[in-house]
Amino acid sequence: MERRNFLKAGAATAGTMAGLLALTGKAEAQAKADLVTAAGGSAGTDLLILDPSSTQFRGLTQGFNRRWVAPNAAVVFVPLTEAGAAEALANVVSGGWAQNFRVRGGGHCYEDFVFNADTRAIIDVSLLNQIGYDQKRGTYFAQAGGTNWDLYRHLYWQFGKTLPAGSCYSVGLGGHICGGGYGLMSRAFGLTVDWLTGVEVATIGKGDSVQLRHVTNQSSDPNDRLLHWAHTGGGGGNFGLITRYEFADLPTAPQNAELIVLAWNWSDIIAGGGASYLGGIISYFQDLTQTGGNSIFGLLKLNHSSAGQVKIIIQANYDGPIGSATVMPQINSMLAKHGVANVVQPRGAIIGHPVSAPSSAAYVDYRWWEVVQDLNGSGDNQKGKYKSAYMRAGFPTSQVQTIYKYLTQSRTDGSGNPVDLSSSLLQVDTYAGQINAVAPTATAVWQRSSIFKLQYQTYWQDQTEGPSANGDNHIAWIRDFYGEMYGAYGGIPDPAKDPTNNVDGCYVNYPDVDLNAHGKATALRLYYGGNLPRLIQAKQVWDPNNRFHHSQSIPLA
Repeated sequence: MERRNFLKAGAATAGTMAGLLALTGKAEAQAKADLVTAAGGSAGTDLLILDPSSTQFRGLTQGFNRRWVAPNAAVVFVPLTEAGAAEALANVVSGGWAQNFRVRGGGHCYEDFVFNADTRAIIDVSLLNQIGYDQKRGTYFAQAGGTNWDLYRHLYWQFGKTLPAGSCYSVGLGGHICGGGYGLMSRAFGLTVDWLTGVEVATIGKGDSVQLRHVTNQSSDPNDRLLHWAHTGGGGGNFGLITRYEFADLPTAPQNAELIVLAWNWSDIIAGGGASYLGGIISYFQDLTQTGGNSIFGLLKLNHSSAGQVKIIIQANYDGPIGSATVMPQINSMLAKHGVANVVQPRGAIIGHPVSAPSSAAYVDYRWWEVVQDLNGSGDNQKGKYKSAYMRAGFPTSQVQTIYKYLTQSRTDGSGNPVDLSSSLLQVDTYAGQINAVAPTATAVWQRSSIFKLQYQTYWQDQTEGPSANGDNHIAWIRDFYGEMYGAYGGIPDPAKDPTNNVDGCYVNYPDVDLNAHGKATALRLYYGGNLPRLIQAKQVWDPNNRFHHSQSIPLA
């Protein structure tokens, strides 16, 4: 079978790599060998090696964020098996790329950690996407090249299980899980890493020796346990090439979910009191977070006024017959309590990560799997800039006023043309619940006392990839917004400078290289808090030559 025909047939299925190989009607070993040969690889290998003459090469050297490309990449390795991933790493070392290679999973990294001008070799693990149950080890597993969609679909279809992971369907598990992933079930079930019991990872040791290591939270070797712990929130691109995650147990998937979208017109907010009325919506959301129960997860979409509406998306899971439970009486009474009951019919798309959808209905009582599909959107391939923060308490009045200022602000470019900020927002997610039932040092995720996780977002589109003047205008807006929000703490959510003990740093899976302007040590402290020294210890043991590195990676000292 020709390569393009094989890949075309595979694209029409929803299976794993093994499922794609089965389409040939041949034994898996023979089918894999034929695929390698068709792609120009060497016989007997578990690895595709692509050079710039390969049809797919250009597509595999750009990120989901169209700002990021790897223009000087010379080779892309695509492992077909976990052994092939170790083989790819060995090829990187022997080929002289040990200081200039990167690992790609879903390609969603917010910054240029993978795709940049210095990258010469890429290991793309996308075809390592099996999800299942390992009878020998007695664990559920997810290979690192799988996506959130692969994870939800296979766990639910095969086992009736789930994992509190993200909603963006095409985000890769390789980076999402090890960064301490979370999602719309995290208040009920905690973070992804709270369920993680084992990791398979290819490392580069002293003398640049490559080994594929299986480590668990029960490993007899303390260094193996350290490597496992480092992957419970230490973030991607730090210690090794992850090939699979393991879970001794998983939560049972809910049966049903109410999906509620509350919307307020910006014209009504401005006419009704401006910042004070917006503060009422924010206070309502805080009340929902603190009293709504762990079955509720909410997202406050503080969209720019040019988008027309502010929205709150609420997912409330329950079991039993459809319609046997509802949170609507609680929702409505709290709206009246905070004086923000003039909600309107939601219009237009739901913008931003981690939930994006083309449209929104005010209320639907779903089977749970339906709501997974409905909110499982990554949005368009576009350009974006992001910032994050954790909060242990509500927004002070000064911050509400800053939010109102920047969400109603108009800007122009150097030629006097308006900057389109209609796809710019501050998203506030409910946190707490079971997330905060885990000690800060039990995993590498330090932030275990917050009630909110914030994500500042701005999006734009250009005809060409890479940086642009249009992008510079959007980045200036988000930098100014963020800097003013945290002006009292030095322009960043630095808990060391907050006497009120409210802010608690940043989320490593929402990386922001602007933090490095305050010193890389400060940036890493914002991500990892008191867990940073132990992560540095793991780096010293498992990546002593600093082969896995980027502009915000864990240092050796």
